[in-house]
Amino acid sequence: MTTTNTTAATTNNTAINSSSKNVNQDPGSYFIDVARQYSSPVGGETELEPTELNTVKGSGGFLVVSIDKLSVKYTSVNLHGHDVGVIQADRPAPEKRLVYYFEIHVKNAGARGQIAIGFTNHTFKMRRQPGWEANSYGYHGDDGNLYRGPGTGEAFGPTFTTNDTVGAGINYASQEFFFTKNGALVGAVYKDMKGLLFPTVAVHSQNEDSSFSSSSL
Repeated sequence: MTTTNTTAATTNNTAINSSSKNVNQDPGSYFIDVARQYSSPVGGETELEPTELNTVKGSGGFLVVSIDKLSVKYTSVNLHGHDVGVIQADRPAPEKRLVYYFEIHVKNAGARGQIAIGFTNHTFKMRRQPGWEANSYGYHGDDGNLYRGPGTGEAFGPTFTTNDTVGAGINYASQEFFFTKNGALVGAVYKDMKGLLFPTVAVHSQNEDSSFSSSSL
């Protein structure tokens, strides 16, 4: 009995100490740690994850995708508001896990810094920024606003530019989209979209260039 109680006490103390460390963490890094812990498939089931950008479906007239299909660059002159270079990942976000997450690294913010990151469904118009149409959400670099369907953006977080790393994720446990900047949580909003959702990146002004990485947690 003495050995059992000592072991239990040690286990409890370890758990308490671990919990205390989490409580004292920066909120952004704590959230990322939680995502790392729960990013594996639930129940041990294997799901195919997005691994690259989909070069078949995209607004090809306004962008160029690198040979490895991991970078996208705006190559047009943006004469009109709908001259958007937008591209989805090759597969939708996996659903049989508690958290899915992907990132883009902004290699060049270009002329206006109109890069956006978010999620869209399979019916999304590939000439629009994520968040400008129904069934899409997008965090935009030029104004820091969150866009979720037709209408104006709402104040959400800081702008992002060259050399920033920006992330977007789905917390299936809480049914929320969340966004990060340079490893810190920017914010989270309720996920009111159903069905398969594709990681989506948009570029919208000359020389904007960003790279894609999926499930980096």
